[in-house]
Amino acid sequence: MWRHQEYALFLILIAFLCGCAHVSQSTLGPPELNNHNQKIFSDKGSVYLLDEADVQVFTSGASITTIHQKILITGEKGKQHGTLQIPFDAERQKVEILKATTITPENKTFAVRKSDIRIITPAELSSYSVLYPGIRVCTITFPSVNIDCIIEYSYRITTKESRMPGEFWDGFFFQSTEPFLVSRYKITVPANKELYIYPFSVELKSKTKDRRFLIYEWEKTNMPAITPERMMPPVEEVVPKILVTTIKDWDKIGKWFLSLAKDSTIPDSVVKSIAAEITKNAQNDEEKIKAIYHFICKNIRYIGLELGIHGFKPHAAKDVIKLGYGDCKDKAALMVAMLKSVGIQSYIALVNTERHIEKNVPFPGQFNHAIVAVAGKHQFLLLDPTSEVIPYPELPPGDQNKTVLIPTENETILMKSYAAEPEENKKEREINVLMDSNGDITANVVALPSGIFAAGLRSSFRYLSGEEMKREISRSINSLVPNSTLKDFTITGIESLDMQVKQTYSFISKKYAVPIQEKLLFKPGLLERIENTELISLDKRNFPIRFPYRSMNKNTIVFNLPLGYEIDAYPEDVRIENKFGMYSLNFDIKHNKLTYQRIMSLNTLEISVAEYNDFKDFYQQVSYHDSLPVILKKTH
Repeated sequence: MWRHQEYALFLILIAFLCGCAHVSQSTLGPPELNNHNQKIFSDKGSVYLLDEADVQVFTSGASITTIHQKILITGEKGKQHGTLQIPFDAERQKVEILKATTITPENKTFAVRKSDIRIITPAELSSYSVLYPGIRVCTITFPSVNIDCIIEYSYRITTKESRMPGEFWDGFFFQSTEPFLVSRYKITVPANKELYIYPFSVELKSKTKDRRFLIYEWEKTNMPAITPERMMPPVEEVVPKILVTTIKDWDKIGKWFLSLAKDSTIPDSVVKSIAAEITKNAQNDEEKIKAIYHFICKNIRYIGLELGIHGFKPHAAKDVIKLGYGDCKDKAALMVAMLKSVGIQSYIALVNTERHIEKNVPFPGQFNHAIVAVAGKHQFLLLDPTSEVIPYPELPPGDQNKTVLIPTENETILMKSYAAEPEENKKEREINVLMDSNGDITANVVALPSGIFAAGLRSSFRYLSGEEMKREISRSINSLVPNSTLKDFTITGIESLDMQVKQTYSFISKKYAVPIQEKLLFKPGLLERIENTELISLDKRNFPIRFPYRSMNKNTIVFNLPLGYEIDAYPEDVRIENKFGMYSLNFDIKHNKLTYQRIMSLNTLEISVAEYNDFKDFYQQVSYHDSLPVILKKTH
């Protein structure tokens, strides 16, 4: 959970590096519990007795942040707090451990030894030290961590200089997926320094002023753990929080970032030469853009540091092309430089791939990713060169339907990125099925995925051996059609972004049609049907459902019926269309063949809490019709 400005680094680093708990039955001893509601205890494995951030801001934008946390371990899952990792940028920050102890249920205190505090460069990043020399992690290992213990620590992060000279921004969240007894945020700023405050479901506890400083404090108590719901928005969007910034508007941020990145996008002779070579056969600007985009996707290795650890400044394009790797802003800078060298104007743009930003809060820390905005006659073309599996001109789902910041020479633009229509994320299959009188089937499948589904196949299969591919396809088929055996398969188009991905395979399945006396019964939805309704399992939701993308599934299946059998009964055609999507089933019978076509499209990206019951009804209808069988009977 991002508790303060620098803690965002923790989330980023963990993303890169990467049994049921019981509630303690013993008597809870900490005095902090005496005046608080113990109903907030749950099976989360731990309770934050205190979560406090105290921030001192200076006129220069430098800051000192002191974190103080006390955590009661109530179950096995809580033991994860026995190791604390504090990422920081050694080039501009210093970390000081003020206190680090384990307190046993018997009230014995064990202090962390100096040997248990280490400053390390993550091994996974050591090979990238040329570009990222300042990355460090302070690791603390607490002694004697067991259930009913309290882990208490405090540390100070001194930031010598702001990433944006003279400016400061910060954020604090008062609720998370673990309970908090006391959650407190305090900030002290010079009285002559303007601080813009944006509270969300939290009220100011106190404001004091003296001759030199203003002191603000917010506090929440007895905050229960957020119970995650399937496909809910990120926790950061739905919990009480406070955002503060000294920056008045987005334009100032845009001008700063444009200036910061300017030198990085200057093409040298090597960059110019490569750009000229890869675009030499291009007939127009679009072909040039496509060639450069595909080149960077394929040839420049992406390292997912994102914004935060190294700051917002990209490395020079010439260095990125030389080393052959970079993070998001590095790859974006290289693409802008290459486009510039062939006469095409573009800019590095900022986006948050994980959550929606607060548009009214000019806060650079809200962004976690950099992409490219290519200037067009009427609008910008957004491209993400970090994606190695998304072809031109598509965007990865994480970049879609998001607010994008585009700093240009004349203005700073905030625009909404497009969201692909269902037809652009299409999973289409044509299947021919031979069925015998025992109910066994042989299915021949041709799949033509597009959009996110094609990207998924590229991502999953391009580095697998033939045997690994076979195992993965077999596993996938058996999850949908048990007792199946894969016969053969081919996959084409996964190596190139210019090719249509095509998957063909065949499999057999014993007793797919169930014999019942003189009849055979089977479900026509062979590889696509809704049976697992976990998404709608709750009686009510506390949070919306958010889909990462719109999509469409289309399956056309021809069942060649066994000799001596004919159709006895089959479901009626159906079409359901509403604000959530469309679902249709169509059956056609000719010459002892049953043609079944199923289409389902999801047309919305978010289901509100108020819409949940209607959406639940829609899904239940789909599940019902998907479950209806076809019945065959013997003719002689």
